[in-house]
Amino acid sequence: MLHFKENGSPSTIVKTILDVPANELHIALVEATRTAEIQELSIIIDGIDITEPEEVVFVQIIYSLVKKMMDAVSKFKALLTSSQIPKLKEIFGELQCIEHDKERKDCLDFLPHDDTRYGKVLHQHEGSLEWLWKHAQYQLWSASKCSSLLFVEWKPGSGKSTLTKYFKENLADKEPNACSSTVAHYFYTYRGIELESTHENMLRSILYQILEQDESIFFYLQRTFREARGVQEVHRGNISKWPYKSLKDVLSSFANLPSTKPIYLILDAIDESEEGDRRDIIELLCNLCSEENRCHIKVFLASRPVAELNGHIRKHYHLIKLQDENKDEISQFADDFLSKDLGLTGSDRGEARDYIVDNARGVFVWVALVKKELRIYIETGYRKGEVLEYLASLPQELLGFYKLMLRRLERGTPRDIQDGQKIFRWVLFGFRPLTVVELCHALAVPDDCSLMVSYEEFTRREFRGMEMRILNCGGNFLEIKSDGTVQLMHPTVREFLLQTFQDATNSNLATTETNAHTAMITTSLQYLMLCFSICPTMRNRFSTIETWASEDFQAYVRYLNEWPLLNYTLSSLNYHHHYCDLNECVSQLISTLIDQLTPNQASCF
Repeated sequence: MLHFKENGSPSTIVKTILDVPANELHIALVEATRTAEIQELSIIIDGIDITEPEEVVFVQIIYSLVKKMMDAVSKFKALLTSSQIPKLKEIFGELQCIEHDKERKDCLDFLPHDDTRYGKVLHQHEGSLEWLWKHAQYQLWSASKCSSLLFVEWKPGSGKSTLTKYFKENLADKEPNACSSTVAHYFYTYRGIELESTHENMLRSILYQILEQDESIFFYLQRTFREARGVQEVHRGNISKWPYKSLKDVLSSFANLPSTKPIYLILDAIDESEEGDRRDIIELLCNLCSEENRCHIKVFLASRPVAELNGHIRKHYHLIKLQDENKDEISQFADDFLSKDLGLTGSDRGEARDYIVDNARGVFVWVALVKKELRIYIETGYRKGEVLEYLASLPQELLGFYKLMLRRLERGTPRDIQDGQKIFRWVLFGFRPLTVVELCHALAVPDDCSLMVSYEEFTRREFRGMEMRILNCGGNFLEIKSDGTVQLMHPTVREFLLQTFQDATNSNLATTETNAHTAMITTSLQYLMLCFSICPTMRNRFSTIETWASEDFQAYVRYLNEWPLLNYTLSSLNYHHHYCDLNECVSQLISTLIDQLTPNQASCF
């Protein structure tokens, strides 16, 4: 215990205290507090750190002080702050700890979403789309000091997604204010994962990006997040689930955030979103752009004309009609492929370019199809002056082109028709786009419940040159992306095929949605039986796991990786089961699969 002279000066007393070792000093403090019978005490120690090994001892003394004070004082509170150092967490492990930014990071984890479309959108033709920054409507929208909405309206195939991606990627360079802003984007699509056309997935993605970029915003939705997480914990949910209505309320509340940091929301293809709640989402976006709002929000919205947009956006917000603005881009694109790709020169090139520009009506997809047709024509040889005559023979509307392409496929051999029908089923109604390798395995399995394929037959049915098979049976309707996925070349193709296939008599390639899902679940069930029961490797090596060593588990993983469609099959069974015709044949397949898997421990593993 410390002893001080009664007539000692303050400086002498302070010096005496400072000279006392820390371990003795903290004991003295505790004893003094207990002797004085202090009932309530708060201590704040800021900036605890460990940079040198000897500082660990001092931190341990602080911990000891806190623990003893908790015993000595009935109402004791201590607030200790430090940087995130593992050793500190280890020393203070028994005390309550608030980790900086942890709750916001938990909130980000609570917003799972899919957004694959953006990466698949093509970049603009070099030097094109610069007109956007000089457009009068864009400049009015950009210069506005209030929240505002810019609507880019487009005809099908006029390059809307390319423009939206171009805007997002160049915004920071063209708009100095955007560098210090929060920028979030979302591209709706029904060509990707099923969730990507839903407004709930859009809200998750947008909120995730905003929270990731601006930590301060979390304060304003902290309570809502805690409520949403609390509901999930009550129901013991295994998947993070923020209620859809709550997500809408959170985004709506941004209109009145006391924030000086602007927010840019970039949304593409709202016409490809689910129709059920589309009107409410559009109203939400419009309300965010009210001039009376406290927060500065800029919405860039691109879409085909849809009924829900007419009443709100066309009358009150900035509007750009893309098909009226991209004539120069089409001219440049056409001139490049006519000269560089097709080798046309002189009057042939000039006449062809002018014809394409005059008849494109702003639709890039029509131009791309003309390019493919013209390439085939020129490769077979032509006379001077015939190019324009051939161009005039091609359909002048996108719908006419699609009808021409379908008629060509319908004239294929019975084998081509059968494979084409299967390919279109998977592309039109699949849970997600398949890769070339996945589609190869899908076509090797019969989609007829009455045909049970052997492993040997399955291996014989696998295609060699699958990419050529896809393009032969799907024509220009399909494209193979750089990541190997197979998809429709444009959303308008989906609309055309679905409308055409509604009546099976319209085309020998037609398939209804129910029949497609029934065929796909049949294929999936047979594929699982092949992988987990019928394949000789599975039967001979992996039939039991009791005696497996680590190399056996590794071999089993390698074996499963040899079945590329397996991941899709396991994740999509419920989806196809929901939409299929659950007839006796499908039910029998399910029973057979269960009977085969039950005694096989490896398949359960």
